[in-house]
Amino acid sequence: MSPVSTKPASNDYAELRRIVRSEGLLEPQTAYYVLKVTGTVALLLFAMAVPFFTSNPVIIMADALLLAFASTQTGLLSHDVIHRQAFRGRRLNAVLRLFLGNFSLGLSHSWWANKHNAHHANPNHVEKDPDLDIPFIIFDEDEIQYRPRWQHPLIAVQTVVLPVLFFLGALSMRAMSIRHLVREPAPGRLVQLALIAANIAIYALILFAIGSVLLAAAFAVVHFAVFGFYNSSVFASNHKGMPLVREDERLDFLREQVLTSRDVDGNPFNDFVYGGLNYQIEHHLFPTMPRNNLSRAQAIVREFCAERGIAHESTSIFAAYRQTWSHLHEASASLRRRSAPTA
Repeated sequence: MSPVSTKPASNDYAELRRIVRSEGLLEPQTAYYVLKVTGTVALLLFAMAVPFFTSNPVIIMADALLLAFASTQTGLLSHDVIHRQAFRGRRLNAVLRLFLGNFSLGLSHSWWANKHNAHHANPNHVEKDPDLDIPFIIFDEDEIQYRPRWQHPLIAVQTVVLPVLFFLGALSMRAMSIRHLVREPAPGRLVQLALIAANIAIYALILFAIGSVLLAAAFAVVHFAVFGFYNSSVFASNHKGMPLVREDERLDFLREQVLTSRDVDGNPFNDFVYGGLNYQIEHHLFPTMPRNNLSRAQAIVREFCAERGIAHESTSIFAAYRQTWSHLHEASASLRRRSAPTA
């Protein structure tokens, strides 16, 4: 599925940005983010502290869920900082990148920024979007020919494989972070590695405080699995199943960002759970826009797109996942037909 649009006008995005800027939606929201950082870090610290004050297995396992939730919320806040949504000062942003990413989550901020910036520059591009480069998963039937034959049985059932990969997402991100810092040029490599090591050491202390080896193992499994699933699911509903882009089909910035993205309906619950990323179209158009302004921007963008015949996709959470999984099912259908028994 490739994007389709009316003939682009070269000044459309400039006009939309002028409108959004005139409404003050690109201005910093310092007070909002001070409260957001304070509340999120407090929640994370509380979840980390619980095992030091109780040995109750029920509370410990409930805390694993709380820590997974707090970790994802911290990751979403780190996303805002990397986009310079939260604070505009260079030094403060550098400190927060290290604190929220490397120290709090054990993830390299530079690895994630490189990957995420490539995604923003090439959303749903079949060759250049790193978010489409997922083991055992294809988004277009043509990709099958480029995958090793031993992967085909798993690709055939990729609608089941993808959720399993979600559960492994947090561990995968940590492994890729360390690989990035060891093998690739990275700013402040030693500082980043030291902070990740500190994160691992603190996590080891938490597991030691739990006492029971089996309970500590269960805590770690639940925490990392739920953290990975929650984090991955936030991003999966925003682009998967939307039109794909190839190099000879690229559009102007406005249309490419809008047509390859999907909004999830806004309400207080979705806005909080998604960290504002349910307004994915508006975020892609204005990456530095503070998350608490995205809902206001949506109405402006939707009207602007309607006037120019550009499809603006917004749907419920359930419809977004249904579209995603339907797309994955169709993309891998030919592999299932090959393996089906003949009459």
